[in-house]
Amino acid sequence: MRIFLFLICFSVTIISCKKEAQLNDGIHDDLVETKLSKDSLQKMDVILDKLNKKNTTFLDYYFHNYYELEKEINDEIRKSKGEDFIYQNENDAYSQLFTKLAIQKGDQYLKSLGMTEEEEHLALEVYILHLKQKYGPTIDGRLQSLDK
Repeated sequence: MRIFLFLICFSVTIISCKKEAQLNDGIHDDLVETKLSKDSLQKMDVILDKLNKKNTTFLDYYFHNYYELEKEINDEIRKSKGEDFIYQNENDAYSQLFTKLAIQKGDQYLKSLGMTEEEEHLALEVYILHLKQKYGPTIDGRLQSLDK
């Protein structure tokens, strides 16, 4: 009887320790398939864990950080300064304002996810070198809907 109870307790312990599926497990698996170096994979796992905690997929993070923020900034400038301000030929003021807002909003977004600039750079590099071929069409499809 003790052995039976021990086996039941042991089985319950093993089952309860089973790792739950996470939002970005597929990205991790894809990075393993692309033979990303072990140290980079470990760093990416830290990033993916941060995104999981914020219930954000890697592709949602990437798309927001590199495309939606740009559109948001242009819309904000257009609203506050007017359409002509954006399209004047030699407009240093636009470039400076855009850069200032991009840095502010980008930093705020990274902070909200608990990510560092170093992690942002790694995520971009890993996307371009290891994930773009597979997920580029998905991002392109989302870009088309963003422009509408």
